[in-house]
Amino acid sequence: MDCPSRERAGWLCDGYFTGHVEHVLTGRNDTEHDFLENFLLPKRVEHLPKGMLPMCYPSEHMDGGFIPNWAMWFIIELDRYVAETGDRGMVDLAERKIYALLEYFSQYENEDGLLERLPGWIFIEWSKAAEFTQDVNYPTNMLYALALEKAGGLYGDGTLIAKAERIRACIRQSSYDGEFFTDHAVRKSGVLTACRDISEVCQYYAFFTGTATPELYPALWKKLVHEFGPIRKKENKYLNVWFANAFIGNYLRLIVLDRYGLREQLLEESIDYFEYMADKTNTLWENDTDYASCNHGFASYVICWIIGCK
Repeated sequence: MDCPSRERAGWLCDGYFTGHVEHVLTGRNDTEHDFLENFLLPKRVEHLPKGMLPMCYPSEHMDGGFIPNWAMWFIIELDRYVAETGDRGMVDLAERKIYALLEYFSQYENEDGLLERLPGWIFIEWSKAAEFTQDVNYPTNMLYALALEKAGGLYGDGTLIAKAERIRACIRQSSYDGEFFTDHAVRKSGVLTACRDISEVCQYYAFFTGTATPELYPALWKKLVHEFGPIRKKENKYLNVWFANAFIGNYLRLIVLDRYGLREQLLEESIDYFEYMADKTNTLWENDTDYASCNHGFASYVICWIIGCK
C-alpha cells in the first residue's frame, strides 16, 4: 500500500522503498513480487502511449496521465528485487516491456542523447524543483541513465550501459556550474541554454544515480554533508538553492549518507527530519509539513536505517 486512505495499490518509485522494507522485515519479497508482476501481466494498458508503464497499477488513471520518471523506477526496483531474491523469472517476464519502454524514451532523446520535452507529468518531488522540468530536466536524465545501466546489467546489454555513461558525461558537462548541478535547460532559438535554477534535491539525484560521487565532486560533497540537511532550515548559506522536501529529496539524502558510511550523521538527521512527525501523529508523512498524506508507505524505509540494514 501507499497511503491506505487514498490508493488501492502502490505507486512506482514508492515500491522501490517499500519493497526493500518488506525484505528487511521478512527476508522475503512476496508482496513486492505481486506488485511488480501487476505491471507485467497486462499485454497493454489502455489510455497510455505505446511502451509506457502506468504510474500506479491496477488503479491506473483513465485520463491518460502518467509519470515517465516512475516507469524508470520500475527498472531500478526490479534490479534491487532481483539482487535480493535471485528471481530471474521476473527478469524474463519483464524483458519485452522494459525494452518497449526504453524504445519509447529513445524518441525524445536530443542531439546530446538527453531526454528533452518528455511528455507526461515530470515528477521530481514536492518542491520548487517541480517547476524546473522542461525542456531538459537533469534529475530526470540522471534517473534515466541509472535505469539504462540497471537494464543493461539485467539483460547483459553493454550498449545500454555505454549509453548510460554517455548521458552521465553529458550531464556533468552541461548541468554542473562549478558549484552545483543546475536543474534544467531550455531551448531558445534552437539552442539549448542552461538555466540558473538550482534545487537541493537535484544534488541528491546526482549522487544517488551515480552521476556524481564524492571523488568526482569533493567540494560539492563536502557542502552537502556539512551545510545541507535539516540544519539548513536554520542556517541557510545558499539562498539560491531551493529546499528539498521529504518525498523524495530527504530520503535520497539519507540513502546517500548511508551509502558512503556516514551512519552516525544519518541517524542524527533522521531524528531532525522525522521526530516531530512521530510526536504529532505517530506516523511519518509524505511532506515535511502536515497538510497532506500523513501516513505514507514509503516512509517505512526508516526501518532499514534504524536496524542497520542496507
